[in-house]
Amino acid sequence: MQKFADFIIKRRWWVLAFWLVATVLIVSFSPKLSSVESNDQSSFIPKKYESIKALGVASQLSKRSMDASDLIVFKSKSGQPLNQTELAKIQSISTDLSSLHIKHVAAVTTSPQQIAPTRKAQLVTVTYSGNPDDTTTINAVKGVRTNVKKLTNGTTLVANTTGQESIGFDTQDASNRALKIVSLGTLLIVLILPAIIFRSPLAGLLPIVSIGIVDLIASSLIADAATLFDFKVNQQLSVIFTVVLYGIGTDYILFLLFRYRERLRSGDHTRGAAAFALSRAGLAILSAALVVLTSFAALFFASFGIFSSMAPGLVICVSVMMLAALTLIPAVVGIVGQKVFWPSKAWKSASMKPTFSKKIGGLVARRPGLVATSVILFLVILGSFAFGFRSDFSSFSKPPAGTQSSAGYNDLLKAFPAGVTDPAQIYVAGNMQLTQATLMPLQQKLTQTQGVAAVLPATIGPNGKVAVVPVILKDNPYSGTAIANVKGPIRDAAHSANVDGAKVYVGGTSSIFADIQAVSARDLRVLFPIAAVFILVILAVLLRSLVAPVFLLLGVGLGYLATLGATTLIFQHLGNDPGLIFFIPIFMYIFVVAIGTDYNILTVTRLREEIQAGRNPRKAADLTIEHSSATVASAGLILAATFGSLLLANISFLTQMGTAIALGVIISAFIIAPFLIPSISALVGYFMWWPGNKAARVAAKSKR
Repeated sequence: MQKFADFIIKRRWWVLAFWLVATVLIVSFSPKLSSVESNDQSSFIPKKYESIKALGVASQLSKRSMDASDLIVFKSKSGQPLNQTELAKIQSISTDLSSLHIKHVAAVTTSPQQIAPTRKAQLVTVTYSGNPDDTTTINAVKGVRTNVKKLTNGTTLVANTTGQESIGFDTQDASNRALKIVSLGTLLIVLILPAIIFRSPLAGLLPIVSIGIVDLIASSLIADAATLFDFKVNQQLSVIFTVVLYGIGTDYILFLLFRYRERLRSGDHTRGAAAFALSRAGLAILSAALVVLTSFAALFFASFGIFSSMAPGLVICVSVMMLAALTLIPAVVGIVGQKVFWPSKAWKSASMKPTFSKKIGGLVARRPGLVATSVILFLVILGSFAFGFRSDFSSFSKPPAGTQSSAGYNDLLKAFPAGVTDPAQIYVAGNMQLTQATLMPLQQKLTQTQGVAAVLPATIGPNGKVAVVPVILKDNPYSGTAIANVKGPIRDAAHSANVDGAKVYVGGTSSIFADIQAVSARDLRVLFPIAAVFILVILAVLLRSLVAPVFLLLGVGLGYLATLGATTLIFQHLGNDPGLIFFIPIFMYIFVVAIGTDYNILTVTRLREEIQAGRNPRKAADLTIEHSSATVASAGLILAATFGSLLLANISFLTQMGTAIALGVIISAFIIAPFLIPSISALVGYFMWWPGNKAARVAAKSKR
């Protein structure tokens, strides 16, 4: 590592030139990331699942069955039941909208059946032409809303457009705003906090400039990979790439700068100080990046497309960031030199006063058993709340607050059964001609099934061999109750109905989410052990120990449970949310375990360094905490704040995700790394480094 570091610092100008030229070339010849983004949940589920088979039948039914739709919810400004004049006006508006031939609008229809039982609302269905997830289809909502506003102007009616496309349109705007807000928040955090920590504006600019270059390259390479290998990236989750890059990138920069400052304080003010810092911090950076890489690579084994399609992007982000942290950033530090800490002069001399870190180190060295027991007990108590975890999909049904789709959604729920927003679709496909009579047993069975509010008339396809029976659910189609009913009694009833030997599939959003639950549960069982094995092997090789990696993973496991427990406590018990978004456990595992392990690795590599220098285990723990806890705390604070910036997006699942990962980082950086790992090391002693502990024992004896 020392030879590599010497080479990078010696050739620093060449390294910088290489990165700048590579950036220009890669960005110039790559498509934009937005061109490979998608929000289609069904496209991420394997084809063997029932909801996807149902979509296949839907495509045979008619071209219109695959098109997107919206609902215009009309009500009286008075809040009273609609009178005959208003009902006639709604019919007139529906006809006028249809005759306007709005771009990408295929049909506008209404009927007496779409009047609420209380007569306080009437629905008009807008059917769009094209794929529901295409931007052009979603943007057609704007044309519909503009014309509805004109047609209702001067009337006693209030109209709000809601439904699949309207929610998508408003969410698209909210996501774009969220990306700008989160990006700005992240930039400010990365700019301000390092500047405060080192009392230098240049220390704040270094991450912004260097990681900005990496962001440009990584985004372009992700788009290249998606185009080459034909996969899509979830639009709302692509904001994670930015947060990951700036989060881990700033961590790695801090690892290097703290070690560089420590070397300067020892009296080495030459370029060699930068090379020395890279040679020592480089091992921690390499180890941490490889652990993050392998954890993200485990996502390739996921069945759920959202996870597997994110794997290439995350792997690319971390790979480019790792290379930059080991080459570009040290080269810049080598060029700027001591001025990276300007105007502060604190780097010139080390304070002789006992620091808070030194006091903690002394406590851990004296009472490792007490410290370890206290930390483990705290994590176990916090982790006990994880057993109350419930998965939830309802945040997908919640339109962004303050939008027209939100107003329309609320009006609709007041007047109709919750399930009318998104009916389940029972598809029938056979070799014989289907009729209303042959479909009647299926309809009667569904009417008597748990969770069904109403069964609508069947629609038979042009060839007579394919049909669909719309089913209005009693509950919100995105709720856990509705999903459980679709997965259980409704599918059972549909499959057991005898329809002339035809195959019956339950489709619709609730069915899709039921299958997502199954896919996610499978991925949890598969990804956890795969990532754990990857991490164990890498740490064993890099630390040359079979024992230390095991203790690290146990500590990380405790941190994971404590994080899940804390998040469950905050949102389910204190916040009264119905549950946590379904992918939180996997994302927490991948991000908290992978990225949070950075701090454990920094701690354990410093422990190993002190042991190899001849210190006994307790002294090594003392010195490690004294010299590395400030680095860990600073990096953890920045990373937690970076993920915490997701709360600024004001989007439900991003709020949960940002909170969960920020909590995990705090637990790792402020509890596990500075307290648990060093205290365990002090208790276990030289056995922590078995089988490479013999040299450490000899070095310790020679120090006596």
